[in-house]
Amino acid sequence: MRIFSVGRIVVCCAILAFTIGKGVELRAESETSLVQIPSKDGTLIAVECAGTGPNLVIVHGGTGDHSRWKPLFPLFASHFTVCAMDRRGHGASADSADYSLQKGAEDVAAVVNSRPGTVFVLGHSIGGVCALEAAFLTNKISKLVLYEPPLQDHDHDAVATKMEKLIRAGKSEHALVTFLREIVMLSPKQIEQMKTRSSWPNQVGSVGKQIREIRALDRYRFDADRMREVKIPTLLLTGSKTASPDLKRAISSLMDCLPNHSLFVFQGQEHNAMDMVPEEFAETVTKFLLDTKSKAD
Repeated sequence: MRIFSVGRIVVCCAILAFTIGKGVELRAESETSLVQIPSKDGTLIAVECAGTGPNLVIVHGGTGDHSRWKPLFPLFASHFTVCAMDRRGHGASADSADYSLQKGAEDVAAVVNSRPGTVFVLGHSIGGVCALEAAFLTNKISKLVLYEPPLQDHDHDAVATKMEKLIRAGKSEHALVTFLREIVMLSPKQIEQMKTRSSWPNQVGSVGKQIREIRALDRYRFDADRMREVKIPTLLLTGSKTASPDLKRAISSLMDCLPNHSLFVFQGQEHNAMDMVPEEFAETVTKFLLDTKSKAD
């Protein structure tokens, strides 16, 4: 696998103290590197890595790019070589005219295959769909973490059309709020909190890509029998206050068919627990990934 280096970024992170477990204070400084990995069709996928240890590839959701995960790098980097990727058409990754969920899965598989040894994969929202589908394309994924993948999102074309009109009218932020309110069904309070985060401008800037992804998810058909073939240990994450019936139904369906799954519910949280309770989020994911008792059948 060829790796195209686009520079090395040395980041002296503000030393971040955080607690994992029983009052243990950890501090992390991260040196990160940004590379581009060619996908199956040659499209270059950008990946930023930090830390040492087993590989953890993170796949972001519908809007924004890999930078939305960088606040969690210090929480993961002492346990893993954490690599957050930009999905096709987002951030520093290249794009293609013929977008599909299959290509999104191929992009994840390409990044996984570029890493030495076996790899853990964490996918959020549509990134979770791509991560799950990548498990059918590579045998290097040893564990999966899926946070509310929209596997059964249907009939959102009207919302996508509304968003298109808003974007053409120069109202990209309004389009993003429409997506978060009408499809993800985030509460007004959570949307207002998202607006205060440094990742918000990137999310607004990439909302146009969400149109094609909404329509790709509308065409996706969940196959329970096929999902029973995924034997690798999988942690399903959800928020107790998630309002979307599509997201809830997807988690329920995966619980019914994945043969080697576990579930964690973030109490009081919705679709963005990694932003709201980052320490709890990182601790939950880390505990599952490093647990030697949960192995593939």
